[in-house]
Amino acid sequence: MSDPILDLKGVGFDYGSLTVFDGLDFTVARGELVVCVGPSGCGKSTLLSLLGGHLKPSRGELVRRGVSRTIYQSGGLFPWLTVRQNIAGGLPRGTSKEVATKKVDEWLEITRLTDFANHYAHQLSGGMRQRVEIARALAGETDILLMDEPFSALDYQSRQRMRKELSSTLAERPRTVVFVTHDIEEAVQLGDRVVVLGIRPTNVRKILELPTSRPRTPATPGVAEAEHTIMEELGLT
Repeated sequence: MSDPILDLKGVGFDYGSLTVFDGLDFTVARGELVVCVGPSGCGKSTLLSLLGGHLKPSRGELVRRGVSRTIYQSGGLFPWLTVRQNIAGGLPRGTSKEVATKKVDEWLEITRLTDFANHYAHQLSGGMRQRVEIARALAGETDILLMDEPFSALDYQSRQRMRKELSSTLAERPRTVVFVTHDIEEAVQLGDRVVVLGIRPTNVRKILELPTSRPRTPATPGVAEAEHTIMEELGLT
């Protein structure tokens, strides 16, 4: 892979005497959606903090060729702002009012939120709030979007819809994404590749290539086999 946007070589990270990562190696290409899946407590959120530059590796090398933004599972909308105002808050500083209005209108249309532009967060469903989060993050025109189990609080049907929403949004506005989850089904339905992480001290157990089309369904060729492989790597079979 030439000039990856994220490149980890032998990355280790310690919290005091606790080794979280040891010898972490993988790359992410520009425009790729990579999903990291692993057991609870393996350090998935810590990994995003490293990728986003909020933490520094204790050893090894981590190269980031671009600016990142993170979407957290707990959500981060400002409750006193409308949908339009929340999305506008993600735009680069210094954006003129005219340009801001045009860009926000575009993102409202892309995420099918135009009719809810003047609503507040408490007036939206969980899935709609996540769409606002995605629109705000992507409106910022950052190179890398880091997603920390953003759909975990949603019910099953809402999670399925959000996977489709994310895929369709990225089809219109491509971006590099690193998405962490404990949900194996979610991983194989969304990712171009899946990085399987082991227990602490965590390293990469396996990297799987997925079929080109997305989002995928359980019936998509290769999906069931990928799920089984991940379960085997995690000791779930």
